[in-house]
Amino acid sequence: MPQVDTYGTQQPIALLKLLLEKGGMYDRGKDLNWKTFKDIGFIAAMGKAGGGRNEVDPRFISLFSTFNVTFPSHESLFHIYSAILAGYLIPFNTKVQSLAKTLTTATLELYQRVVRDLPPTPSKFHYIFNLKDLSRIYHGLSLIKPDRFDDPPSLVRVWRNECHRVFYDRLTNNKDRNIVKVITIENIPLLASPTRDMIAQTNCEFS
Repeated sequence: MPQVDTYGTQQPIALLKLLLEKGGMYDRGKDLNWKTFKDIGFIAAMGKAGGGRNEVDPRFISLFSTFNVTFPSHESLFHIYSAILAGYLIPFNTKVQSLAKTLTTATLELYQRVVRDLPPTPSKFHYIFNLKDLSRIYHGLSLIKPDRFDDPPSLVRVWRNECHRVFYDRLTNNKDRNIVKVITIENIPLLASPTRDMIAQTNCEFS
């Protein structure tokens, strides 16, 4: 988006290009009067092509000073989110605290597989998952209290609940939902098998 026409141009982009290059545009009235715009600054952002997004005219991009913000490395993400969770879990018992790094590893694995297996398409253009989604999971984890979540299984159940809330609930069909469900269960941190089954099958309810 916007769609490329027969001549390889994108009409909204062409209009913006005219505005930036010439400082104005023609009125749509009968006389096609030229209107000049003054004292306007332009800031734009874009993602890479794919998933319903088309390549943007390089002549339009050349009108801007371009900055490319790269995605953080896996090591950086692990350090940031594990530190956030570990800091919040300080008031909890040591068994719960020990899950900070394990849960972060599982969360990043889930996120990477969701991004890989569920890319955006024209019919699923909202399948765009980014760092905000990871932060929403950790925000949910930061709402638990030591007096109610005092063992590892209860924390893992909250983690599973938050992952489903952020990823699972945004999906449009059962096939995609099942992908997230399977990935989540596979990434439940290593616990005793009966405990894993309990976590996977029981809904997590808390207030």
